[in-house]
Amino acid sequence: MSVLEQINPATLTIDANVRAEANLDKAFLSSIKEHGVIQPVVAHRIEDGTVHVLYGQRRTLAAVENNLDTIPVYVVDSLSEADRLAKQIVENDQRRELTDNDRAEAFHQLSLLGVSATQIARKTGAKKATVDAALKVRSDDTATAFLAAGMTLDMAAVIEEFAGDTEAIEKLETAAKQAPQSFDHTAQRIRDDRKREAAVAAGKAEAEAAGLAIIENSAFTHYDYKGPIADITDLRTKTGERLTVEDANAAYVRWTYSGLATAYVNTDWKAAGFVKPGAPRAGKMNEEEKAERRTVIENNKAWDAAEVVRIEFVKGLLKGKTTPKNALRFIAQAMASHSYTVAKGLNDESDFAAELLTGKTTETRFGGSRELVKIASRPTARHETNILAMVLAGFEKGTYRQSWRDGGATTKFYLTQLAMWGYNLSDVERLITHPAPKVVPEAAPEEAPAPEVAPEDGASEADTEQADPEDADTADEAEEAEAFEDIRTMEEEMIAEEFAAAE
Repeated sequence: MSVLEQINPATLTIDANVRAEANLDKAFLSSIKEHGVIQPVVAHRIEDGTVHVLYGQRRTLAAVENNLDTIPVYVVDSLSEADRLAKQIVENDQRRELTDNDRAEAFHQLSLLGVSATQIARKTGAKKATVDAALKVRSDDTATAFLAAGMTLDMAAVIEEFAGDTEAIEKLETAAKQAPQSFDHTAQRIRDDRKREAAVAAGKAEAEAAGLAIIENSAFTHYDYKGPIADITDLRTKTGERLTVEDANAAYVRWTYSGLATAYVNTDWKAAGFVKPGAPRAGKMNEEEKAERRTVIENNKAWDAAEVVRIEFVKGLLKGKTTPKNALRFIAQAMASHSYTVAKGLNDESDFAAELLTGKTTETRFGGSRELVKIASRPTARHETNILAMVLAGFEKGTYRQSWRDGGATTKFYLTQLAMWGYNLSDVERLITHPAPKVVPEAAPEEAPAPEVAPEDGASEADTEQADPEDADTADEAEEAEAFEDIRTMEEEMIAEEFAAAE
């Protein structure tokens, strides 16, 4: 038998519970504050009159935290300790949380009723950013379908960001299925490509508006000196004067590491009466050089995208309620083995450290330094986190676009630690943390010249050509050494194959 009563939660006694921690997160506390306890707590009254909670530990604690006067409680007949714990386990195991799709649908229905995103967040205890993302996803059929199929809300929100771009969505879908840990890197790479393409398109439009023709890379390259197309900086008039933009009749617009670049060219410099001073350049690149150049370009772009994702991860890491695990050990190791990088972070990167902690950039000189002083001076300052931010700032600013080629031990130490804290390394970053084993070419063994032995008196040349026992021992040792080299080479190849398979 059970009776529904309204009881002050502060008077309830909470017995041992199978939950190690109550985990009263802000969203849950906010929901209890806004709505109160909707599902009644289940409890039993013992002989001394006190009421002990059976089910509803978190609801009770949240009600106490919010100073609620009363909450609904079902008071049932007392159970044995074993039955009580067993029922708690059943309740915890069988309770199914709402999926991201369920929440998005609920938020969508509330919005159709005229409830604003801010009101939805307040009423449900969800973060405003989560509500906004859910409503955006529900506004796009493709993103909604992916969410319903099991994709996370964050991933579906990215799908909505690229709505209408079939190629981008296919790449994101592939990443979500085959390598979800690289999803953020893939998305950032697409954003970067879009930014570059938009900038190049704007540059081409500007050149065309100036009356210039647009040529592509296939028609113009600095490696081909003898073609009819040439950059005006390589040309001179017959009197030796440099050309100006007015002498160009076309433009080659591209994106470089420094940003948008426009080369002004003449498409038939000989017919125009111009000359090329100096010796001709080397010929066109061979296929191996072209492949290497493509790899460099691809990895440079991948590094640019990874940098954005990596910095956002570090910002999120520093926003946590607690300092990351083993942060002090990381700082100590960094000071011992990478003191220059640590000093750089402390001396030169205070602006960036402040940005990592606050998420805001400073536009004035020394603004970050002043902001960092404010952060460190707060009564509630998290000193360990602040120190970590300054150290990480030095490591991050110590990386650059070519780090994937020659990142060294410092960058490897930094990226490895981020991975230990939950960062998903991109393929280009793994070139530093998991470099492919170098294959050392095996040197051909040198043959020792045979000693010249004069035949003894009475001995024939045939007799002197017979192998000496000591010579036989030397030959055996050489064979053993050669066999050892073969085994070592095979081991190296096996390691390389295992590494490639693991990758």
